[in-house]
Amino acid sequence: MTEILNHTLLRSFTPFDDLAPEYLDKVIEKAEVCEFPKGTMIFKRGRELSDCFYLVQGNIDLIDTQFTITSIDPTSEARRVPLSSSSPTKVSAISKSPVTLLKIERDFLDLVMAWSESNDSDESTTVDNEGDDWMSALLQAPLFSKVPPGNISQLFSRFSEQKLTSGDAVIKEGERGELFYVIKSGSAEVLDILGNRLAILNPGDYFGEEALVGDTTRNATVKMQTNGTLMCLEKEDFKILLHEPVTHFITADELRERQKDWPLIHILDVRLAVERRIHHLPGSRNVPLGGLRKALFGLDSQAIYLVADDAGRRSDVAAQLLIQAGFEAYILKHADQHYTDNLLSL
Repeated sequence: MTEILNHTLLRSFTPFDDLAPEYLDKVIEKAEVCEFPKGTMIFKRGRELSDCFYLVQGNIDLIDTQFTITSIDPTSEARRVPLSSSSPTKVSAISKSPVTLLKIERDFLDLVMAWSESNDSDESTTVDNEGDDWMSALLQAPLFSKVPPGNISQLFSRFSEQKLTSGDAVIKEGERGELFYVIKSGSAEVLDILGNRLAILNPGDYFGEEALVGDTTRNATVKMQTNGTLMCLEKEDFKILLHEPVTHFITADELRERQKDWPLIHILDVRLAVERRIHHLPGSRNVPLGGLRKALFGLDSQAIYLVADDAGRRSDVAAQLLIQAGFEAYILKHADQHYTDNLLSL
């Protein structure tokens, strides 16, 4: 059914009718066409709904709390909007015939709208293929999926552009960090202190966040491999709009309340082994911050990760790395045995 997904179909629905073609292309990449037989309950009233559904073909009945039925078919004006515009849902949806629905993640739709409006808000900005690539890549990164949509518009408006040539050093190991960078065009390489290449960065890749989160010096050097353009975000804007909204703290008391809803919990101690020998939380796992990036590949994506706050700024950086990698992570406040003894059995 994916062949029916095109700009014409999307423009028959709101808010896609106001989106530029480049944004519609991104929606098509994420959207899904689903078919359901007659008599299927598509969703039930009062339930959380992570997707938006639009009616493409067939007939749907929407039933509210008073059991009032609103019938939707392809000729209805109401089919231009999602079958449920809220979550939890205020209506139940039942197919009265075989139906075809367009489904798209609610959060992704919010991000696309914020993204498009951030460009529209600046009359001097036009969206070209180059600009589209880096913004699109950011919106699809796990970190940005957790940023409130209202912040996305402000973020894009506060980036400044910097053009560089091949061989230019963007950041140097040991210097203070003041900017967060995204590659708009070209490529760059990450080098260690001996000049060994650690990674290649391409359009949409970002770097420089660790020094900003931990308020520390740069831990690597980044040089341009080719001529290119970087988008730069000031430290304060990064912290207020990008770091703080996705960093969550939890106390031992709050954890006790939520533990029943979190079947799998891991506590990470990101201090050095010698620090851990002096004192550590029972049941915690020692993954020093320097080795966390490599350890990410072996972590359980279904688990909730708590980073003990006894590592100071290193705890902030560790939580940020986990969130960037798509994990659900919190900083455990007052992480000492007095608060957490016998709290968890891991």
